[in-house]
Amino acid sequence: MAIIHRDIKPENILFCSNGYIKLTDFGIARTWSPNNSTDTSGTPGYMAPEVINAKPHGLVVDFWALGVIIYELMNGKRPYNGIHRKEYKENLASYEVQLDFDEKPNGWSNDSVDFVNKLLKRKEDKRLGSNGIEEIKQHNWFKNFDWIGLKNIKINAPFIPIKTEDFFDESYLESFSLSTKLRE
Repeated sequence: MAIIHRDIKPENILFCSNGYIKLTDFGIARTWSPNNSTDTSGTPGYMAPEVINAKPHGLVVDFWALGVIIYELMNGKRPYNGIHRKEYKENLASYEVQLDFDEKPNGWSNDSVDFVNKLLKRKEDKRLGSNGIEEIKQHNWFKNFDWIGLKNIKINAPFIPIKTEDFFDESYLESFSLSTKLRE
């Protein structure tokens, strides 16, 4: 079963205390089906061209969003602007963003630029990952990366968030427990 998240964006990526990340907000996630052209939910700025244009789409829409996020980390802005869907769609249709290797931000490798450029291909079948996740894992940017260590949470994360305050509201649990009991 293939699940498409369809709303991968910085707000839906959370750091755990060990520095690993978790995806959240699966509210518009769907099991892939070939007839999904009407499923155009998501956040403009992170939506793949095939989603914003109401075309059938697959798992690579999430790879597009990953490309947008990494581009944003590199450049401090998203590759395509647009406050509203229409404006975003027009910008997306007018040009294909590709980073120039000679103008890459300090600290980023040519492999990272190549990775982002391949994720930001507007045509779904040309996008990195269109032939499966192994295509992404085998990209040069991940050369010698310990995927098994990552899966087993054996790699030390490069960033560990500092816990300064707990923002969890325990009263939510009380109201949740109460409402659950009322439904029983």
